[in-house]
Amino acid sequence: MVTHCYIKKLKLHNFRNHLSFELDSSDNSVVITGKNGIGKTNILEAISLLAKSNGMRKAKAGEMQNRFSNEDWAVHYGFFNGADFNSIGIAKNFNKKLIQIDGKTQSSYSSLYRISNVIWLIPQMDYIFLNSSSDRLKLLDRIVSLFEENYTCCYMKYRKAKHERSKLLREDILDENWLSSLENVMAVNAVNILRMRLSVLKTLQDTIDNHSTEFFPKASLKFSSQLTLNDTAEYFQSRLKGNREKDLLTGRTTFCVNNDKFLVVCQRRDVPINLCSTGEQKLLLLSIILSSVKARCIYHNKAPLLLLDDIMSHLDKHYRKVLIEEILSIQCQTWTTDVDRNNFNNYIDSFKFIEL
Repeated sequence: MVTHCYIKKLKLHNFRNHLSFELDSSDNSVVITGKNGIGKTNILEAISLLAKSNGMRKAKAGEMQNRFSNEDWAVHYGFFNGADFNSIGIAKNFNKKLIQIDGKTQSSYSSLYRISNVIWLIPQMDYIFLNSSSDRLKLLDRIVSLFEENYTCCYMKYRKAKHERSKLLREDILDENWLSSLENVMAVNAVNILRMRLSVLKTLQDTIDNHSTEFFPKASLKFSSQLTLNDTAEYFQSRLKGNREKDLLTGRTTFCVNNDKFLVVCQRRDVPINLCSTGEQKLLLLSIILSSVKARCIYHNKAPLLLLDDIMSHLDKHYRKVLIEEILSIQCQTWTTDVDRNNFNNYIDSFKFIEL
């Protein structure tokens, strides 16, 4: 039997335009309706902090502050992680975020990443496959983090060491021991990052091929890397050492997992997603997100939280029905925003509705 993460209680204090907001959702999926600009997306952003320190809008702590109050913002979650309930608090503290889990202050986001599972689809992602390769890779990383609880921590260690190595090279501080130590951290984590990316991609593709709904277009996921699964951390580290002069001249790390490529192809037409129509691109992206959630259920027996911001405005009547039916069949707690409650008229008993 599949268990699922869910927010039982949510409280916002001075967060964005919400001076005070409180909701007891039990384990129901939630539909938040109201006029544009009233603060629907802000609630989803508060939930997204469970999965990413700067949330789905990539905002700094100060940018989330309610402008009519000098008292720092805070968000509290009564959160079920699939096995146990956690009391989680995230708050602004001296323009940084303070995290508490079950009354204990955390030194970093690491503990939170290990218990929370959240993924989202927001309008800003509509053209992600037309943007830079780094944006597509970030989408893959968000999906991988659903399946591998240590992935985000591993990637953060890699990124921090990469940044410090680049700084040393840029400032011409050629301390062999220091550089070797940083390159070792990068190498060890890079090998793990590649392994986890490829493993999750295989799982996701299998889910798309064999378990995803037939009503959404199916994607073929393509991936390429400068590394292979046979490459060792020692090999990666030797490449970094050999590339120091080149990296100094170019101002970037020329051999790294940041250069990995994530591509999507429409199966039905066998064409890259960037050559598909705008409508097809959005449906393929939605299909990938839903398949990620379904894969988490199939292979880990645990459904994450799913956040869908203004999704119905992109879909016709047929696909709105298909999406709702798919959400209900997966049985994950889904938080959806919409301007029109009528889009859910046939499913009144299946969601908790909040009008702002």
